[in-house]
Amino acid sequence: MDVNDKYALSFGAFAGTYAALRPDWPEGTAAWLAGADFDARPKHILDLGAGTGKLTRTLFELGHSVVAADPSADMLDELRRQLPTVETRVGPAEQIPGTDHEFDVITVAQAWHWFDPEAATAECARVLKSNGLLSVAWHRRDEKVPWLRELAEVVGRMESVSKGPRAERLTVSRPFGPVEESVFDYNLITTPEGLRGLADTWSYVRLAEDREAKLDAVIALGRRAAQPDGRLVIPHQTFCYRTLLTDRI
Repeated sequence: MDVNDKYALSFGAFAGTYAALRPDWPEGTAAWLAGADFDARPKHILDLGAGTGKLTRTLFELGHSVVAADPSADMLDELRRQLPTVETRVGPAEQIPGTDHEFDVITVAQAWHWFDPEAATAECARVLKSNGLLSVAWHRRDEKVPWLRELAEVVGRMESVSKGPRAERLTVSRPFGPVEESVFDYNLITTPEGLRGLADTWSYVRLAEDREAKLDAVIALGRRAAQPDGRLVIPHQTFCYRTLLTDRI
């Protein structure tokens, strides 16, 4: 089992915590990922690597028909508890549980780095309709903020993305066209205790041998950074990428 498999398999055991503490996806970001700025009609969307449905919920609330797919049945169980009318399918990005030319849009939030990009790209091309849209996004803490730089030093980073933020981007070739990028600002409002819980959903913390020491350091840092009313504001930037299916090989 490689490091990505180890990390990916760690999620299902704490699906409820993940659902409660991971950042949500604002409507403006989700609308861009769905291509609403050039086609405002409701879409049939596959949310791939949906997890507990953080992005799924926002897309659904925007009026789209959404199918949520994930390799973890536990994560999808949690999604169905919160979104009982959304269809779910268990399966990986490399073998998408969908028929040929089924979807208008595929969204991938916080998950593309888990995939085999070549196999996932081919599968996305298979299940997208002609001129379908593939959209990928990552929330990233704004480490221009001093205490968030310190947080990164405390918790470390996942090996598969340790080369920096440019490792988290969409790079595809034919049959997809040029990749468009947009960046959205987002503030997560929590507490020091909430930050500790959030950090415990990060796979590279949860599976660390010194997990408890890391979490103790996280809550101590959060208490130092909190506002007088106890709130903790965590600035994020959301990096979004999208590309149209232009032809089929």
